[in-house]
Amino acid sequence: MNKTHLRNLSLLELRDVVLAEGEPEFRFRQLATWIYARLESTYDAMTDLPKELRQRLAQRFDVAASAPVSIQQSAVDGTRKFLFEFADGARVESVLMRYDRRNTVCLSTQVGCPLDCVFCETAKGRFQRNLTAGEILDQICLLKREAGPPSEKINVVFMGMGEPLLNLPSVIAAIRVMNDPLGLNLGGKRITVSTSSFPDRIRELADSEADCSLALSLNAPNDALRRQLMPKASHFPIDELLDAARYFVRDGRRRVTLEYVLIKGRNMSPVDADELAALAHAQPFKLNLIPYNPGRHSPYECPNEDDIDRFVTRLLPAAPAVTVRRSRGVDIDAACGQLWNEYLMQKKKPAKGAA
Repeated sequence: MNKTHLRNLSLLELRDVVLAEGEPEFRFRQLATWIYARLESTYDAMTDLPKELRQRLAQRFDVAASAPVSIQQSAVDGTRKFLFEFADGARVESVLMRYDRRNTVCLSTQVGCPLDCVFCETAKGRFQRNLTAGEILDQICLLKREAGPPSEKINVVFMGMGEPLLNLPSVIAAIRVMNDPLGLNLGGKRITVSTSSFPDRIRELADSEADCSLALSLNAPNDALRRQLMPKASHFPIDELLDAARYFVRDGRRRVTLEYVLIKGRNMSPVDADELAALAHAQPFKLNLIPYNPGRHSPYECPNEDDIDRFVTRLLPAAPAVTVRRSRGVDIDAACGQLWNEYLMQKKKPAKGAA
């Protein structure tokens, strides 16, 4: 019998399940607390629920539907990278990044990615499927539990494997649970969805009940260069994407972040900087520059500090706000898709002794 994953249910659906069992409503709140506040993944620990109820639920519902099969930890900054496996054998990466005053978890939304950005490790593998809302929530629940007590100050970024807006229903459903006080109780300023394209879906996300921030992965200041770096994601011109971003920030929403991966020799010329500054000038945007983190066999290079300083200096003061996001976990497979690709390559290797 295939069981339903409890975290695939909305909180209203979870309530209906408990009431359908003939239990009072407070049992629903107890169950939600175990799943999302105490981050429990087994019924045995839920000791304030009647044993008979736990047994009945266990026959029909799984609390969690995934488990980490590989964990790497950075000796440099404590970043931990997890490879999760789901019931069908599919695997994705998630990352727990530790900072002095907070933790940040980076979540995946798809197994692989259907886009083919040339600098992305995930693009080297075959796209398999979307994740369910429960599979997304499993990632944050386990990583939040791993983070320990400081995880009360936790930020969530949808910047792992996959394009979140190509799995928008699951992403919205997961964010609603993250927002809810009976769920993970996270405000929208602590949740960021990063997308590379799809203006109509940006507007759909803006109109949904999901409270979150938006980051637009731009990576080029003009359409011609963007087509070279992001062939499929550049189907929509930059002007359309920025129009959708402005729509997202209506009614006083937080500024949209324009993410820009700095690739030495590809998108860091003075002209590139001037064009990028012009896109952001006098707009409700901020720029987040991300020095490229090369994979093991990448043909592209990370810029040095002088390269980065020159680019930032050229952007200012025309650009409204500029930050540089430093890579975490540089001594492990920390770039998006690296650990997953290593797993795929191992799968392809013939077994010892095979003909």
